[in-house]
Amino acid sequence: MSDRRSRTVSIGGIPGGPSLVEDERGVSDVVGYILVFSLITITIGTVFAVGISGVEDRREAERIDNVERAFEVFDDNLRDIQRYGDPNRATEVRLAGGTLSVTGETRFTLANTSDPGEVDNRTVAAWTSRPLAYRDGGTTIAYDAGALVRGDGDGSVMLSEPRFVAADDRTAIPIVALVRGSGGDSVAGEGTVQITTVEDATTNSETERFEGDGETLYLWVETEHPDAWGRYFEETDGFGNATPAGTEGVAVAELGHSETVYVRETVRIIELRR
Repeated sequence: MSDRRSRTVSIGGIPGGPSLVEDERGVSDVVGYILVFSLITITIGTVFAVGISGVEDRREAERIDNVERAFEVFDDNLRDIQRYGDPNRATEVRLAGGTLSVTGETRFTLANTSDPGEVDNRTVAAWTSRPLAYRDGGTTIAYDAGALVRGDGDGSVMLSEPRFVAADDRTAIPIVALVRGSGGDSVAGEGTVQITTVEDATTNSETERFEGDGETLYLWVETEHPDAWGRYFEETDGFGNATPAGTEGVAVAELGHSETVYVRETVRIIELRR
């Protein structure tokens, strides 16, 4: 009578050796462990990489925001100078790797034309100011003759607008004209810089009056941020954006109340001190 009991085939035909069934179960356990371990490793690596990137981005944004807040304090100080005539003010800015400079020039021209080819011959008066600007990569934060502007890439927006007013057939244009004092025109790197604005003893803040004499007057602003100034003119009562097509680096405002125009220039010497 034949033996019908089941038998287990062992490796190498050695009785009592490990069976193929037991060996396959062991391989499955090892493969499963490797897959789970790989999944955990990939997940941890991805979270770590994304997390570090997010932290760095947040740190960079916070650094720029700190500079922006310092410029807001500077803007408030200059507004107090305009309002109360304070002779001196000081503001501190932490560079954090950027560059702070008093370079370039912003020019305001009052003319009775919006034609670029005629503006030089039909200028009524003109004023200039040096912008104070912080630059880091593609970001710029600048105080531009009474306006606080931020630029990112090719575009810019006004964070704080100038105090231009137009109503009752008259327009008031206050301009804060910054003049570079002694010392360098820029500082870069790390550390804190003190920005001082001091009254210029050689000039007086004065208000000039201009009559339109029946003609429309235009305010030309030659600046590094013409798009921000152009939008400001579009959105402000009494001003209209009349910037000629194809012009660069300039914004032109049509004064809706040009019968009488008052321009008050406040001059302050600006210095950067470590």
